[in-house]
Amino acid sequence: MSLQDGVLPGTVAIRRLRRHDHLLIFGCDSGWAYLLALRLRVARPSIRVSWLPSFHDPAHVRHRWRAWLAQRMLQAVQWLGIVIYVQTDHEQRLLAGPRCRLSSHALGPQIRTQLGRLPPASSRRIDLLFLGRPTVQKGWPRFLELVRATGLGAMAIVPVIPSTEPAIPELQLEVAPSDTEISRLLEEAKLMVIPADYESFGLAQLEAVAHGCIVPILGCWPLWDSFRSLHWQSCSISQLSNYCRRLCSSEPLRRRLAHRQRHYLLCHPLMKTAWLPDL
Repeated sequence: MSLQDGVLPGTVAIRRLRRHDHLLIFGCDSGWAYLLALRLRVARPSIRVSWLPSFHDPAHVRHRWRAWLAQRMLQAVQWLGIVIYVQTDHEQRLLAGPRCRLSSHALGPQIRTQLGRLPPASSRRIDLLFLGRPTVQKGWPRFLELVRATGLGAMAIVPVIPSTEPAIPELQLEVAPSDTEISRLLEEAKLMVIPADYESFGLAQLEAVAHGCIVPILGCWPLWDSFRSLHWQSCSISQLSNYCRRLCSSEPLRRRLAHRQRHYLLCHPLMKTAWLPDL
């Protein structure tokens, strides 16, 4: 398939775009998406285009030139009538333009309901939990280093087996489990540890808090800028190890902090932000 067909190479179009349709684009790391958006706005201006990018602040990621290029492109396409939806004030400032809107599109009804419930008071057998892609960007090497340093029981929920499977006795891998299984594991974990340099929103962290985990802030995570505890992004591995051991050995302290994190999210302005306004 070609760009003219409006679908990715190797895929099949379910239905061609028609006059007055509304196209939603997810993600911002594919050059194909930018070409499609530009072509539609120029050749078929009656089709509305909105964009939900997974944008990374260039100042806080390793792939800075790619993030900077995405930032400039996402600002530029707004002048062609494309609406950009972001989920934090920080990203709205970075992508400031005539059509950059705040939205709570990652906060579906299920996670809102889960945040409003008290998590079950079950015993939590997993000390440290990682959830996400085992990449440098997500802090996978640092997570492994922390597991080795603490000696605590750990689990990693990953979509694929890491290219180099870590030989750490304390670490258990769960590869591509179901959503139900992920929820169960979150309810059995004490700390969610994802040492990502930057999290545009952090849906995995949000789900962990909703299930009663503690989530230390280990990078530039704009959603947590106003939360006054657990900012461990500048800590050494030795300091992180001590903090993790302390929280895992004191259930009353762990529960107090878990409650404070959940309360912070429930009172966050994002909870009152419209879901894809003007869509």
